[in-house]
Amino acid sequence: MLFLRPFFLVTLLALSLPVAVSSKDRVALVLGNSDYAHLGYLPNAAQDAQDVSDALRALEFEVFEGIDLTRKQIGRLVFRVMSRLDEDDLALFYYAGHGVQFGSQNYILPVDATGTTEETVQKSAIRLQSIIKDIEQRASRNVVIMDACRDNPFAQGLDEPLQSMGATGLAELKGGLSTFVAFATEPGLAASDGAGRNSPFTGALLRYINDEEKDVHELMRKVRYDVVQETNSTQTPWESSSLLKKICLAQPGGHCAQPVSLPTPAPQPETTTPAQPQPQWPDLVLTHVVSGLDPNGDGFLALRAGTYSGAVRLAKMTEGTRLQFLGQDGVWFHVRTETGLEGWAHSNWIRFTGAQTSAAQTTCEALWQQRNAYFHQRGYCFQSARGQAAFSNQNCIPGLSAANVPLSSAERAAVSQIKAQERAMGCP
Repeated sequence: MLFLRPFFLVTLLALSLPVAVSSKDRVALVLGNSDYAHLGYLPNAAQDAQDVSDALRALEFEVFEGIDLTRKQIGRLVFRVMSRLDEDDLALFYYAGHGVQFGSQNYILPVDATGTTEETVQKSAIRLQSIIKDIEQRASRNVVIMDACRDNPFAQGLDEPLQSMGATGLAELKGGLSTFVAFATEPGLAASDGAGRNSPFTGALLRYINDEEKDVHELMRKVRYDVVQETNSTQTPWESSSLLKKICLAQPGGHCAQPVSLPTPAPQPETTTPAQPQPQWPDLVLTHVVSGLDPNGDGFLALRAGTYSGAVRLAKMTEGTRLQFLGQDGVWFHVRTETGLEGWAHSNWIRFTGAQTSAAQTTCEALWQQRNAYFHQRGYCFQSARGQAAFSNQNCIPGLSAANVPLSSAERAAVSQIKAQERAMGCP
């Protein structure tokens, strides 16, 4: 396809400088473009990239930094990074600057980007998905961080109407297997460049990036909360993940520290005991159901171990299977079945039905537990003795009020349904 790969082939032939070999297993490509020749100046983008580079070097990343680069210079730097990466590396790509979308494709804009038509703009830009795909082919674990969701800089200067060009923001992007993608704001929306040295998004990222105990999901939850607070809820950072294992940027190799294993107890003499019943889920609140399966298709919805179609299949869920909703990652729902199996399933074939329990009769206590579980999953710190006794406040977000807990639309619907049932039952 267009633009990036032919460009890198030319660069490959032209580049003759040797690439230094390093023993580091965390490699970062950091780009920041502020001083555009034909587009609006971005005062913070270059500073954001410089500060992120410094933070990553302090964490002992091998950093390839590029500030205010042309398209040709970016290509040369990307080639150096690709030549350096190997399969066991953790690769991180950070970009701050102008970015645009055409249809479902995103482009980052070098400082010499220009054009008045779709074709000329694309020829002067670099397709983001091509960089990410090249990184994924070389490294086994990847983190992509984009602070490039500014207003479309070409919106007022095009000679022809371009229906495929987004007016603001970038298109939704999902990486391949073992890739984590974070955007400064939601797809199709614009993010603030900020009034200080850093943008709100990068400023928050810098506050938490050196936390050795936080993996990238926990880190982004902290960043998201700060950005929402700083921008008065006008900007919400967004992420997509297909990671198989946790990634901790501040840990050697990006590997999160494993909990200390307790010593194995000494074997005990065998005794004959009556058979015990299998564990049940007496307070399981079933708010969703598998629905809409194609009768001429496979006839089941897969319950998987991760949020991608190639994840290990844990079970086959048929039409009408009732589920407990535990959380959401993009189009994937985290659910538990009536038999206690827990995993991920695609939301296209799951619908909300209202609160039902697997016990003979719903109790006020069960409804209270289910309603507050949604807030616990999203980082709410419980203040009451009852809440602290039922839910751990470990890794919760201090200062996050109940009104500002970032529930998804499905979660809010479930909470509203549970509250209605609590009122109908006269629960305190």
